[in-house]
Amino acid sequence: MFVGGVTVSNATLHNRDEIQRLGLKVGDTVIVRRAGDVIPQIVQVIEAKRPVDAREIIFPEFCPVCNSPVETVADEAVARCSGGLVCAAQRKEAIKHFAARKAMNVEGLGDKLVEQLVDLGLVNTLADIYNLSREQLAGLDRMGEKSADNILLALENTKKTTLAKFIFALGIREVGEATARNFANYFGSFESLAAADEETLQKVPDVGPVVAHFVAEFFAQESNREAVEKLRVAGIHWDNIEVASPEELPLNGLTYVLTGTLEALSRDDAKAHLLALGAKVAGSVSAKTDYVVAGPGAGSKLAKAEELGLKVMDEAGLLELLRAHGRSI
Repeated sequence: MFVGGVTVSNATLHNRDEIQRLGLKVGDTVIVRRAGDVIPQIVQVIEAKRPVDAREIIFPEFCPVCNSPVETVADEAVARCSGGLVCAAQRKEAIKHFAARKAMNVEGLGDKLVEQLVDLGLVNTLADIYNLSREQLAGLDRMGEKSADNILLALENTKKTTLAKFIFALGIREVGEATARNFANYFGSFESLAAADEETLQKVPDVGPVVAHFVAEFFAQESNREAVEKLRVAGIHWDNIEVASPEELPLNGLTYVLTGTLEALSRDDAKAHLLALGAKVAGSVSAKTDYVVAGPGAGSKLAKAEELGLKVMDEAGLLELLRAHGRSI
């Protein structure tokens, strides 16, 4: 289907409320547009073309993979399987996330291999990947002894990690790389994070009630605490971070705004580094802004900074500042 200058092969729709609003049924003909000039969006049902055998769309009450009840949280449109790691589909995705480059970075442990390991019952928890034998790996499809040895070496190399990477690798809902780094820098140790209540968690920069609830809920579940303990028994370890009081941080009291494209760092990484040094990172420029970091393509924010006579630095200046304060880039 050709829409707005591009070929669209499919347009997904999983929001129950939106399906009901459109009155959509299986077999319907629909009108599709490119929302925001990018995303294929179903905007209307052509009822005149509805076939006589069109069927109502019925959301499952039980997960089609593990048969656990499907839950819908109040004020959320998404329906989720409640099975957790009991569900093979969720187990696969959890292990894929754990092994991903930005998490534990287990080289060679790709999606297809993870699916094989789970389907064969060789991996049921995150820690099980560290208990795999050379024989088990070498006996898998498209694997041999050399490939098995490479994966075992890669797994061994991931056992020394950082607190931030480990927190991110756990796949706690709504906790991305930057938030995981903020948690690590604020609490300094995994034990302190795991013991924190929702009120304490919200004291972490950029953490609101929703994220605080998901983190507290994660550590309240015995199965998650057991999963973490098994990983530590398997040899996963990291150095704790010496936590400084806000007053001791070098950029305490300073407000930064990031604008334009950053090349050496992602915007989230730059923000996380600044927050770790005590700075506040705002989304808009005002007279209270101390510094504006402007990369290529900076527009209205840079113009306003110049209008207000604020201090502006490029990405090279930001990197120099971060390194001067001991940040590893």
